[in-house]
Amino acid sequence: MALQIRGFELILTIWSVVITGAVADRTMKMNIQQSMKNVVTRSGRTWHLEACFCLHSNPSILNRRILNFKSFASIAANNSDTHPQQKATFYERINQPRHILAPMVAQSDLPFRLMCEQLYNVDLSYTQMIHAHNFAESGGDTFRRNHLDVYDESLVRDVLLGSADSKALIFTQSQRNALEGLSKSDIEASRQRIISALQTKNNSLETALFEVKPCVVQIAAHDPNVAARAAEIILERCNGQCLAIDLNLGCPQAIARKGRYGSFLHDETPQAAYDVLTKLRSTLPKEVGVTAKIRLPPTEADAQEGKLGHEFRFIKPVTIEERVRRLIDCGVDLITVHGRTRFENKVAVGPANWDGVHAAVATAREYSGDANYPIISNGGIEYFSDVQKCFEETSCSGVMSSESLLENPGIFDQQNVASGRDILDRQLQYADIYLDYCTIIPPLPGSLGIKGGSFNVARSHVFKILHRYLEEQPDLRSWLGNQELQTIQQARDLLCELRSRYSSLDEEHLKVKNSWKDDSSWYRRHRQSNVSAAENTQPVSLDERKKLAKLRIQALREQRLSKA
Repeated sequence: MALQIRGFELILTIWSVVITGAVADRTMKMNIQQSMKNVVTRSGRTWHLEACFCLHSNPSILNRRILNFKSFASIAANNSDTHPQQKATFYERINQPRHILAPMVAQSDLPFRLMCEQLYNVDLSYTQMIHAHNFAESGGDTFRRNHLDVYDESLVRDVLLGSADSKALIFTQSQRNALEGLSKSDIEASRQRIISALQTKNNSLETALFEVKPCVVQIAAHDPNVAARAAEIILERCNGQCLAIDLNLGCPQAIARKGRYGSFLHDETPQAAYDVLTKLRSTLPKEVGVTAKIRLPPTEADAQEGKLGHEFRFIKPVTIEERVRRLIDCGVDLITVHGRTRFENKVAVGPANWDGVHAAVATAREYSGDANYPIISNGGIEYFSDVQKCFEETSCSGVMSSESLLENPGIFDQQNVASGRDILDRQLQYADIYLDYCTIIPPLPGSLGIKGGSFNVARSHVFKILHRYLEEQPDLRSWLGNQELQTIQQARDLLCELRSRYSSLDEEHLKVKNSWKDDSSWYRRHRQSNVSAAENTQPVSLDERKKLAKLRIQALREQRLSKA
């Protein structure tokens, strides 16, 4: 009996050897298919140990550098017949937005987002940046209430329509202060003007036009655990209106270095940035996106000039291609690339480098294996014509606007504006309708003051929209900046005065004013001074610099002696 059993085992062993070659390939293919289900293919490059284990069990694949994503992409393509129902990508789930409103501190407020989305063809908006540490810390209720303005969709729509009490979206004394002096009839008049504007734009009376779109919430963070905790609280408070959490890796302001976020975090301690993104992706639900807004990395010239610090002077900086690959490795679902480095800011700003954005697009789509991996281009948009030009030159998925959108909220909405009167009327209309939205839903104060912060947000918008005209009316500019002007009603009084001063001017007189010139725009305020400075600056030799330094020292000594 024992011999029979051993003989049977021998037969099975021989038979298994015969069929191993035929079965192995099929088994391996099934293992890979199963493992592919465990890979977060939306981001293109988040590996699970199960997938790596199955691949490592086959030496032939191991020898072909199985961690190259092209192997995964090829397998996914070969299996497309067996999986005809491909799961939608993050970008597809959010309806592939092409026109995007940028995250701007104290400027991406809810009334401004609503106006741009409902009237001026913005497909997707980002909130203002929120400091994760302040938002997540215990006892941070006041900070959360003052900064996060993402609410239940039906509530916002009902408040706009007047079917819900407008006080339902007023949470702070600052908001109440901004509404002082407005009667119920004033508030209703603002509501009716918004409804009329929507009906005119869409040629329809449907209340469905009051669409309240979900948004992306941007955070600033360098600690993965703090970022994850803040993101979880944000999702709890947003009632399904948060599409994604975006990490700010693009802010070039000096305060970002102190706070260890923005472009300084990405340039100086990139691994910390990647750790935050990896933690967010592993913590948040899969249906919630993880995105990053970045700048182009510093150049070799920046390093050689010592802008990165002496220790980096002879180290070759990373490229945008390397930066994009690292982000995709972290599981990022969408990347926004500002086509400038952190040194190209304010008076040092120059043309956006769309070639750099194009390189990011090409790299992301090749490396991820997703021919439509979403890259959003930011920077270099002044006119509507620039939007299409950006799409053509960068092959980006969408275009984001910030500064130009603040002055011209309709930059994504092609308009027939040819005369000085057309531009004046358009800008006044922008200011009017924005104040209408603020009347229904006053902005949160954010960091602009517990008393007047809400109106300060509105004040800043009005200043940017009317910048070219306020430059010609210094008394009105001073009036707007006066802290005694603290309400929406007072801002309307200023608009009336501005309108009256230009009402009697004909086209000939309007076109001889500075406000007619492109250089008078808010968008060009730094750009023009930058050009002037460059034109007036001549190269100075080392000897000349030494002479100038000696003259300054001598002048200081003489000044001290005269005082003595």
